[in-house]
Amino acid sequence: MEITDQSRIQALVEGLADEYSRKILLSAIPKAKSVEDMSRENDIPLSTCYRRVHELLNSQILVVEKIIVTPDGKKYELLRSAYKAVNVSFDGGVMKVDALINEDVADKLRRLWMTMRETK
Repeated sequence: MEITDQSRIQALVEGLADEYSRKILLSAIPKAKSVEDMSRENDIPLSTCYRRVHELLNSQILVVEKIIVTPDGKKYELLRSAYKAVNVSFDGGVMKVDALINEDVADKLRRLWMTMRETK
């Protein structure tokens, strides 16, 4: 999928250029994780991890996959990278960004099922 929105392109390029943001995005591709898990796994200070996650969420490069409520009423989010792969190229002086959306098999099957139900 080609990304044409200039603000999203800018956010992606900045996210990939920043070491901590890149680590966060890469760790959240295979499965959704909490900020604390990403911080611990990537050796990123927790406050820095929260700040980067907030920036990535605002630019929709990182998405909330699930909200967990613990038995004592505390909430936390499981976050996942919105893209599985990003390809940046330069063509005729223009930056072109293609991305592969990060969706698992269950999401694909659910979407296919919903599409089939709507066409009947």
